[in-house]
Amino acid sequence: MPIFECSRCNEMTYSASFGTTADACARCGSRRQRVVDGGFDEARRSNRTLAAGDHAALVYDDAATVAPFCARFLTDGVNAGERVVAGLQGDLREAVCALLAPDVELAVEWEDPRSIYGDFDADRVAGSYEALIAAESRTTRILAGPDGESAESIDIEDFARYERIAHGIITAHGAVVVCVFSAGSLAPELIDVGLRRHGLSVEDGVVRRNERFEYEPA
Repeated sequence: MPIFECSRCNEMTYSASFGTTADACARCGSRRQRVVDGGFDEARRSNRTLAAGDHAALVYDDAATVAPFCARFLTDGVNAGERVVAGLQGDLREAVCALLAPDVELAVEWEDPRSIYGDFDADRVAGSYEALIAAESRTTRILAGPDGESAESIDIEDFARYERIAHGIITAHGAVVVCVFSAGSLAPELIDVGLRRHGLSVEDGVVRRNERFEYEPA
């Protein structure tokens, strides 16, 4: 029997509870739901396909290892006619661009992580994300994360607040977002916050339910 999984809070409910179409989540009120096959245990372990409203974290040690996933993520968005934005630190951007077709690379809107996360303020960065996403009638797809330099200005509590706000924006507007965190460049405390604020995680090129996710309303 299929299961509904809330894209905002990760609450899982048997589809029979709502019928064939998901109603609003009883926990958080979101109407954006993933449909996952199998019982609860099987559904928790199964892979996810990124779709509108999904917010995933990708923690990496080696840029070359995660570049294929990132390149596919960007390419899928361009091929689907989405607005695709990427803000990657130098080594990851270089590794990803080496795998992109020239037309895809040109279609991506490239941002410098320092322009996004530098002089970090949760409300400012979240507001910029909302303006970016809300400006488009089409789906917006974002692959981004702070680099070591911009992270120096980030207060951990402020970053946790930002991720909480951003998660609500992403799920409300139906963006598709993967946040990347370099284990070699960022403080473990910042990465820990990132892992706790994303409903999905990317491991070994596969998207899964993030059991470390802690939902808090924005």
